[in-house]
Order: sequence, then C-alpha cells, then structure tokens
Amino acid sequence: MGRSSRAPALSVVKDAPRHMQSPAAASTPPSPEPLERKPELSGLLERAAIAAKQMRYFGLVAQRSSFDELVPSAERAGFALFNEVTNRKQAKFRWAAGEPDFIFDVSFEHPDRASVIAESCRDIFGIVLVSDSRSPNISVETKPWLGNEELGRNALLFRDVLLMFPDFDGTPAWAKY
Repeated sequence: MGRSSRAPALSVVKDAPRHMQSPAAASTPPSPEPLERKPELSGLLERAAIAAKQMRYFGLVAQRSSFDELVPSAERAGFALFNEVTNRKQAKFRWAAGEPDFIFDVSFEHPDRASVIAESCRDIFGIVLVSDSRSPNISVETKPWLGNEELGRNALLFRDVLLMFPDFDGTPAWAKY
C-alpha cells in the first residue's frame, strides 16, 4: 500500500466540503472556470470570430453595394435569404449551413445610411449587433427589455467575447446614430 493508495484519498479530501478540508486546501479559492466549461468557451470563441466576420461582411456590403447587389452577393458568400421586403429595400439572411447564431437584417431604406442589425438565436439569444454605413464600429448590446434570466445561457459571455474585437463596442446604437 505505497503511494498509489494515497492519491485517491487526496482528491477526495480536496473535493470535500470546506469545513472538512485542511486549512491549506480550504483557503485555495475554487477555480473560476470549471474544466467542463473550457471546451464550451473555446467553441464560443470560434463562434464569436465567425459572427464578427459575418457582421463585417454585411457592413462592407452596406457601405459599398446597392440593394440590388445584396441578395446575389450574400448568397455567393454562403447566406440564405430569410425574408425580403423589396419596397422597403430590406432583406434578412441566415447562414445557410447548420443552425445560425444570428439573423442579419440589412436595410437600404435610407440610401445615405444603410444599416445592418443582427439578432442572436439559441444559447446566445438576446444579443443585438448594430452597424451603420456611416460608422466604422459595430455596437454589441443585449435587448434591453429582456432581463438577464431571459437571455440565452451563454449570451453575456458571448457579448463579452465580441467586445474583445477591436471594431466592436458596447455603446448602444441609439447613442451613436
């Protein structure tokens, strides 16, 4: 019964309630991010990078193209038309492959300031990204009428990840435009 018999006991003591742990083990703060969340976090980072790229794409289209060029360009880029209101020069898109994280609403209703509004879905529900052809930055916000408990389980973390990108900011769109 050498060393190997002690290893499980140490892990049991470490996982024991704080009042049953040694003073050294009890004073060690718990890890802020459980190990099982790390793959989820890396997946959120990847999804945020994709969403940032998609939002930048639509922002570029809004700045440099016309409404007539929007649908063919978006379809070539891998988006599927979700809804189109031709008389308002507005179209909604989703990523064509798999489950989308965002629905993108592109409007050329006001030719001098085309806009892109992306609304999140699924586990990041409640995030809104807003871009205007007159501004280089993209606003990242949560729907103000939703409480934190009504947001998707990863919405706040996803928002924080998006805010790490240099052209994304937390200033609400209504305060900018």
